[in-house]
Formats: sequence, C-alpha cells, structure tokens
Amino acid sequence: MIRTQSLLKVVDNSGAKLVKCIKVKKKGGKGYANVGDVVIVSVQSLRPRYGRRVRLKMNKSEVHHGVIVQTRRLFRNKAGIGISFSSNSVALITLQHKPIGTRISAILPSRLRGLKWAKLASMAKKII
Repeated sequence: MIRTQSLLKVVDNSGAKLVKCIKVKKKGGKGYANVGDVVIVSVQSLRPRYGRRVRLKMNKSEVHHGVIVQTRRLFRNKAGIGISFSSNSVALITLQHKPIGTRISAILPSRLRGLKWAKLASMAKKII
C-alpha cells in the first residue's frame, strides 16, 4: 500500500531515479494505492547522464503522474497465488496515460495488463 510521502523507485528510462508520492488519484477517499493505481509524484533524484548526447526528459522537483507497478505488500491473483516484490516501484506517465520512458527494467505482474496498462506490460522485461 502506497500512501502520501512514500518514496518510490522509478523502473523506466525516463530519467528519474527516486520519486515521492504526493497524492493518490481517484480512490474515493482511500488514502493508499495498490498495483495499477495512478499517483502524483515529485522527482527527488535523477539518474546520471552518460555523455553529452543524453537529453534528460525531466528535472529535479518536477511533478508527474505515475502508475504503481510493484509493491512490497503481498497481493493474490485470481488463481490464489500471492506475489510481492522487493521494492515499491512506479512507471511515469503523461496526462494522457502514455508512458514517458521507452523501456521498463523490471518484472511486472500480469494484473497490469487486465487493468488497462497493456502498453506498460509490453515494454517490460518479463511478466509474472
């Protein structure tokens, strides 16, 4: 469960490394987010640049939207198998719900594909 002020790891190549959750969107009064929920985040730290040609897509302390893709909390899929990850992670998106990065360097749950995030699932290395 992700609440406000939670630090999240960014798993795409958008340029951010660590973000802080500011607000959980569209949860109807609930103050926490699970896998597949949209949150508003603030960039805390950036990835290092590896040369002059690398152009950063964001700066520190910018505000973006993100989708929770991994949580440390155990959740069960329809088959009853429980899945939990080692960190709380997010993939950054635009206001039109399109991903900012072009690659995702993490293993994603198959639940994301059923929650209308098929584009994120197709960019991932592996799906559980």
